[in-house]
Amino acid sequence: MEELDRVRAAYDADPEREWRRLEGGAQARLEYLVTRHALERHLPPAMGEPRVLDAGGGPGRYAIALAARGYRVTLLDLSPALLDLARRRIAEAGAPVGGNVAAVVEGSITDLSRFPDEQFDAVLCLGGPLSHVVAPDGRRRALAELRRVARPGAPLFISVMNRLGAYRSTVQWPGCWGQVFPGLPETGRTRMGPHAAPTYNFLPEEFVAALTGAGLPVERLYGCNGLGAHLQEDHLLALMADPERWPIWRDVFLATCDHPNIVGVSNHLLAVARRPVGDGRPAARGA
Repeated sequence: MEELDRVRAAYDADPEREWRRLEGGAQARLEYLVTRHALERHLPPAMGEPRVLDAGGGPGRYAIALAARGYRVTLLDLSPALLDLARRRIAEAGAPVGGNVAAVVEGSITDLSRFPDEQFDAVLCLGGPLSHVVAPDGRRRALAELRRVARPGAPLFISVMNRLGAYRSTVQWPGCWGQVFPGLPETGRTRMGPHAAPTYNFLPEEFVAALTGAGLPVERLYGCNGLGAHLQEDHLLALMADPERWPIWRDVFLATCDHPNIVGVSNHLLAVARRPVGDGRPAARGA
């Protein structure tokens, strides 16, 4: 089975799990908090209905949130089951969300040929779709496509799985030891999670180099789990439930989630890059 077919099958198996993921455990909630923080800081204003591509957006959690704020969102994902769930969630959200979701389409980030050059005012690729493209040529093609459909000056939000975080995960969750070792140090690849989607785990400097090489200079690099990466789950959940302590700690957490001494320990890395204006590079189409 081809790698992308394995990824599709993994996410088709339990679409509700992916919808619930960002509101479940403490680590996922921290990831969601940092990602929303980055979007709020770097997205263009919602005035004028900016066009946003949510590539690999799964069941549409970010697409729905942005559509509710007035962005004109196109949702693309590899998994038909996730897209079916997204359509239901969009319908449940009602107006104005439904009116601001321009399209929900099946496809891969390695081939965005359905979209014209420079169509979107912002491009999202969140949660790790790029990490599920395990072949180096495929990742280069995906980055070229994400860049191509972004207008000059548009921000791109791209998150991946972090190799250093995966090593730490074997201590926090000993059951994943066999999914990390011995393969990850040699290949960068894992098959983590209940449905074992193939995953490429980036080193932080490798991720930045890949984006820079694709003509997408990085403006900011975030550790999506920040100061909370791999801390005790029950302690984090208790902190989040504390109305006095949580706002104080949350402010420190968000103020430091892009600190270079913090970024590398997260499970997910989030880069905010930008397609340069007038860089003269030709558009590259996927295959």
